[in-house]
Amino acid sequence: MFKHLLIPILVFVLSANFVFAEAPTTTGFIPGSIWYSHEPLVEGDTVKIYTAVWNADDKPLSAKVEFYDKNVVLGTRDVVVDKSSLKDVSISWKVTSGDHTISAKIISSNTTTGGKSEKVVLERTSTKSDKIFVPVSVKNAKDEDTSNTKVVKDQIAIPESLTTSIADTFSPVEFIRLRVDQDVDTSKEKTKQEIDQLEGQGSITKEGVNTGQKPLDATERPIAYIKLFLLSIVGFVFGSKLVFYGLSLLILFLVLRFIYRKIRHRR
Repeated sequence: MFKHLLIPILVFVLSANFVFAEAPTTTGFIPGSIWYSHEPLVEGDTVKIYTAVWNADDKPLSAKVEFYDKNVVLGTRDVVVDKSSLKDVSISWKVTSGDHTISAKIISSNTTTGGKSEKVVLERTSTKSDKIFVPVSVKNAKDEDTSNTKVVKDQIAIPESLTTSIADTFSPVEFIRLRVDQDVDTSKEKTKQEIDQLEGQGSITKEGVNTGQKPLDATERPIAYIKLFLLSIVGFVFGSKLVFYGLSLLILFLVLRFIYRKIRHRR
């Protein structure tokens, strides 16, 4: 019931022009999209490195994805993503000890229209690099692997039970949360640029010569700061899983309590 009530609300938020005007295309890698079939990583183990590609277009997308450890190519995979769909892609990797920087890039992409293939330019062609350290494994008397240090990571590991399929890993609600968070970040950057431009309007040089720019409207600067403040609040809510789902549960509870009281009073 929670998902059924929340998804329409979030879709409405996504479509609101006053917050997310001129949102960029979302086709390409999803945010923070590098994870492994199991963790912690142990030297000598063979694991799968996963990422995921989202196609927001109304046509199927074909892409070639390369996986890297720093500048070393670990493997290349072809993936076809149906319209308005999310699909995972992975390679097998034998873990070695030491420092690693795992990432993926879309090196080519095209869509098919009327049987003809056309190249397309995507905005999200690179994942965020995942920096990890794998310690040297030590064999004990029972030939069980132990590690002399813990694996150091700069992001939260995805549970092994959730890495078999992207459909299980990213629920519709979670994907919308990530998308809103990224769109808010983009809007915040644009608003900061607008404020910088407003600060520079109507400036006068030391010689008393006006720069020739249009005088600043007294209302433009406060409105820009209010917009940035509101975007920061929305970004804080959607950027934190704890805050987002906690607030969502609270809203759901209040809605259900309101409905219950209405029904009770009618009796």
